[in-house]
Amino acid sequence: MEDQRVRWIDLLRFPLDSFGHQKMRTCLTTLGVIFGAFVLAASLSINEGVQRTIERESSKGDISRKVTVSPRSRAVETKAKEDVKVAGRMSPGRRERIRKVLDQRSRQGNSDWEQVNLTQERLKALSQIPHVVRMVPIVGSRVVATLGNRPEEASVSSGAGETPEFRKRVTVGRSFDSDDERSVLLSEMFAYRIGLIDDADLDQAIGKPLRVELPAQEDDGPSFNVSLAGRSKARGARDEQMALRQLAWQLPGALDRLSLTGEEIAALREAIRPASEGVAPGVVEDDFRVVGIFRELTDEEEKEAWSQLPADTDLVMPRRTAVDLTFRDPARRDQGIARAILYVDDIRNVQEVVDKVEALGLGSRSIVEMIKRERMTYLLIFGGMTCVAGVALLVSSLGIANTMLMSILERRREIGIMKAVGAANWQLQAIFLIEASLIGLVGGSLGLLLAWSISLPGDAWVRSMVHSDLKVHLSGSIFAFPGWIGVTVVLFTVGVTIVAALYPAWRAAKVETVSALRHD
Repeated sequence: MEDQRVRWIDLLRFPLDSFGHQKMRTCLTTLGVIFGAFVLAASLSINEGVQRTIERESSKGDISRKVTVSPRSRAVETKAKEDVKVAGRMSPGRRERIRKVLDQRSRQGNSDWEQVNLTQERLKALSQIPHVVRMVPIVGSRVVATLGNRPEEASVSSGAGETPEFRKRVTVGRSFDSDDERSVLLSEMFAYRIGLIDDADLDQAIGKPLRVELPAQEDDGPSFNVSLAGRSKARGARDEQMALRQLAWQLPGALDRLSLTGEEIAALREAIRPASEGVAPGVVEDDFRVVGIFRELTDEEEKEAWSQLPADTDLVMPRRTAVDLTFRDPARRDQGIARAILYVDDIRNVQEVVDKVEALGLGSRSIVEMIKRERMTYLLIFGGMTCVAGVALLVSSLGIANTMLMSILERRREIGIMKAVGAANWQLQAIFLIEASLIGLVGGSLGLLLAWSISLPGDAWVRSMVHSDLKVHLSGSIFAFPGWIGVTVVLFTVGVTIVAALYPAWRAAKVETVSALRHD
């Protein structure tokens, strides 16, 4: 029955009255909470915004879904692994260290290096990897290009003619309609080198056939270094080198007549065996129709764009056409192409594709690893800012505890009167806890509002700096205020202020009624 003397509305009215009695102290205490909540909200907002910006900017175009595949060497064991034994009397730790080093050296001695190339079979296997929506082979080589009766050495690259960025560079004619048409694009510099000087000459070149000769990569055959009279193969004249090559070709048939053991003869035959037996070297050539002339990248384009083509590219051919021309050379069928690009259906599946590529023995490179490192870096930075916000709220909680304790001393007589008219201990504790929670609620809300208001000019400043220094237009804000940030900030500040008021509330409930009524 006595609890009814203090109504529920009084539990809210008494804290509000207390704020009015000590306005300056309440404002200073709330200001500390506002600062802590502001730092907390700002750090969480920037962290969330930067993570979203990284994901948003990296997902533009196809760059985040690209995996670049290249040839790679791998070790192949050729001998059975031997058990490594460490002799001598020594400690177990030293024995294990020596055994590990000897084991590594033993594996190196028992293995050879194998080159895993991007052959036609491996390109087909790459295109069949799950989540790969497109496989783009990249071809680049030196050729001899002849327009009319003017042969000229040139560098040829595949692709990029179908991209919108490259189409802007086509100044005369057109780009490719498909990746398998038998056509070619000339660079302005190459056209100038072969005598197409006037603008009218460029127009007349459109539609003409260009003979492209791809020199076959002839294997040097069996060879060895010989030093006669102080002259080595590297320093010898051309006739000496040809004579040594003829010697190398005829030597296998003469080995049986030499005073050598069977093992020595077998070792020599293996050492001087031609790399590509039965393959007759030749020149691969074909005619392709000139459909356009393209210019070099401008300075602005070099800053803002990433080109798949080397800067010195003279000729550009459709991707599949260039691949077919390359693999017409038997030697290049074994050596493969320089690299290939895989396009994955979703950025979340890039790592899985990378793992499958490396399982094939090929090298891979993607932007996903860089994105992960960037996210980790920013996570550590903003995690530190969140800790600073926690320290600020801790300092403000000490101020709240001090304010509450001083309030108990100043309101000792008021507490005694409330207990005399029937207020229970839990009601007195509730008054002080509600007072602290109101400070946390107001401080957290104002801190959140302050962080949002400062984010507007802050975001504009950061976007202008990024555009000025990096020439990048950010499509969204680097500050983000999802609903969970507002709830987290307010609940955290209210929780901190309530915890800070627990001891003062307990002290208020322990005040003796008689001594409190005597307090002046």
